[in-house]
Amino acid sequence: MSTSALPGFSTPRRRPMTPGRRDHVLPSFNSPASIKVGRMLESAFTGANGNVANMSLEDELPGDVADGIAASAVTATSEEYDPPRVWFQRDEDRRQNEEFTRRVDEMVQELKRLVRDRNTEYERRTTEYAERQSRMTADMETLERENSDILSALKEENSSEDALSSTIASLQSKQKQAQDAVDKLVDRRKALQRELDRKLAVIARKKLMLDTQSSKNGPEIEFFEHKMGIAIVGGTTDMLTFVFTRISLSEPLRQFSVTIDLSQREYRATSCKPKLASLESHIEWLNATRDFFGFLKRVRHEFVEHYLNESM
Repeated sequence: MSTSALPGFSTPRRRPMTPGRRDHVLPSFNSPASIKVGRMLESAFTGANGNVANMSLEDELPGDVADGIAASAVTATSEEYDPPRVWFQRDEDRRQNEEFTRRVDEMVQELKRLVRDRNTEYERRTTEYAERQSRMTADMETLERENSDILSALKEENSSEDALSSTIASLQSKQKQAQDAVDKLVDRRKALQRELDRKLAVIARKKLMLDTQSSKNGPEIEFFEHKMGIAIVGGTTDMLTFVFTRISLSEPLRQFSVTIDLSQREYRATSCKPKLASLESHIEWLNATRDFFGFLKRVRHEFVEHYLNESM
């Protein structure tokens, strides 16, 4: 991270060049020996910094000449050259060092503050994320319960729908059966109505015939009642009672009766007052001949004989 991004901190300036440092240019000498020595020293310094081989006086001069040059160089140097003095800007350096230390401390404190703030922000975001995760988990559980309830409700609705469908199908089948039964009953009613109309027509024809016959029988019945003393009394269904009077002159209102059952094809006598011994033979004759008028005459004759026998 660049220090310029931090407020209140900047890189200190390069300190000014001071005498005695390696980047200071060596002074020049006035004597030839000093010049030679200075060149050799400069060559040695340049070799050390620029990868050039070091050279010494013994490498280029004889030993006695080299010793003399060295002695004269030392004497000349000591007289003509003022050795360099090392000048350390202690107060300025101390101030700059303190400033640098202060700024570094400020930077460290700022970095610590940033780290604390980021840790606090991270913890806050972590807490919010945990809370959001907890809420999402609770919401998911709620949604799962609701989904389960919805699925159960849908299952119940499907079951109810299936039951209703079965009930509807059963009712439709019963409705079809009832409609078929109604159609059959309608057909039966029509058939019965036709049969009823036919029977009513037959009854009407029979009634007409009976009315016609009644108009014809009226005189005969009147003759039977007034002349022969025979009255016909209708009792229960299919029963006729024939009442005979004027059997004797002394008791003309005395009644003699016989009841005939007409419900079967073979007629039969259900009662006879008074009883006649030969009544069954007369009934047989009636069934054989179907002659009611002759049957009544025979029965009347029997009642007359019965009365005469009682009188004797």
